[in-house]
Parts: sequence; structure tokens; C-alpha cells
Amino acid sequence: MAQLRQVENFAYSTPKGTEWKPTPITNSFAVDTVLDAEAFSKLPVLIVRSGAIGLLHMLGDGRQTISVIYFEGEVLDFRHFGKTSGRATCLLPVSVELYSGDDYDNLQFQSTQFQMEQATKRAQQLIYASQHSVDLARKSAIEKLASFILESRKRQGLGRHLDVLLRLRRADIADYMGLRAETLSRAFTKLKKLGLIACDQADLVHITNEPGLRQLANGKVNWMKTRVQ
Repeated sequence: MAQLRQVENFAYSTPKGTEWKPTPITNSFAVDTVLDAEAFSKLPVLIVRSGAIGLLHMLGDGRQTISVIYFEGEVLDFRHFGKTSGRATCLLPVSVELYSGDDYDNLQFQSTQFQMEQATKRAQQLIYASQHSVDLARKSAIEKLASFILESRKRQGLGRHLDVLLRLRRADIADYMGLRAETLSRAFTKLKKLGLIACDQADLVHITNEPGLRQLANGKVNWMKTRVQ
């Protein structure tokens, strides 16, 4: 487990007559750092400011899977973690803001804007988790990859841009989509052969047929059968 910088609770006095507002502690962690919940007992609420944190699970036969990924602006709250919640691991270099539970809750209570921002993020996270469960349960490898590309574009706020940066390593994408690395590689090749994407660089995908990619992600089997040789 990577060594974590010492994390201490913060406290400061607010001048009389001014609005109370906590100043969060910021911290940065290298890729593959494991964030042990016990190290954050005083500051258990993390808001991701850059990078990505994944919840990794090790299965009994040695296989690894990633159940959830937290990107910029999303909240990882260790107060609600249990023994089966997974191991929080930095999938990219990460910068976070750290809050105590009381300060985070009080800030939501006192700031309507902050409360609305957090409620929106939680709703989005729930939608992504729901969509991800569908991807894992019923979709083929190429359908899963099509879904992941579109999800990545949406979570980066790229709108209808056709160039999508897949910031995660291929091994992490495979773990998140419940695929073997070689299966993921074949899925990339098949999407290129179908004329749906082009990717001259490993981490940059150009969507060449957005309607087709979206139909495939949505499980339009008839569309796919007419194009798969």
C-alpha cells in the first residue's frame, strides 16, 4: 500500500459577522495509490478535483473488477463504506478536496448552491451506476465498449464532440467493463472494422459513425447483425 501523506482535521475561526465556510484540505496521490478508509477517519469525504478513483474488487479466483469510477467533481464518502465496498485506488494521478463529515454536511445545509451541485452529482453517479449494471449484465464486448466510449464523452462534458480521450489504462477499462484484456483489444478492432471508430492513438478515439455507435451501445442487435461479418 502506498504511503499516504498525513491527513489531519482542520479547524479555524470565522470572523464575527461573516458567513461560516470551511476551507477544505487538498491532497494529491500518485496512480495506483490505495486510499485506505482508516487513513481518512477524520476527513472521510473526498471530492475529486482531477484524475479518477476506482473501487477495485478481487474475486476468489484472482480476477479483478472495478465496480465504480469517480471522476472530477464526484464525491467519495468513506462514511458509507463497508467491508464489501471495494478498495479505493487511484486509476490516474489524483487531486482531492478533503472534508470532515460535519463540515461537508453543514456546508450543504448552509449553501443552497453547494447542496444543489452535490445533489446533481449524486443523481448522475446513480445513473452511471445503473447503466453500468446493464452493461455488465446483458451486453456483448463490443456493445460494452461502445457504451464506455459514449459514457466517457458524457462524463468529460464533451457534448457532441467526436474525439474522446480514454484517459484510463486499457487494463482498467477491461476491469470496469468485466472483460479480459484480449477481449477488449478485439472489441476495439471490431468497432474499427465496423467503421464506428478510428483510434490511431491508444487513448484517443475518433467517433466516425455516432448514430451507429449509439445504436450498438443500446443493444440494437438487428443493426449489428447486418454489419458484422
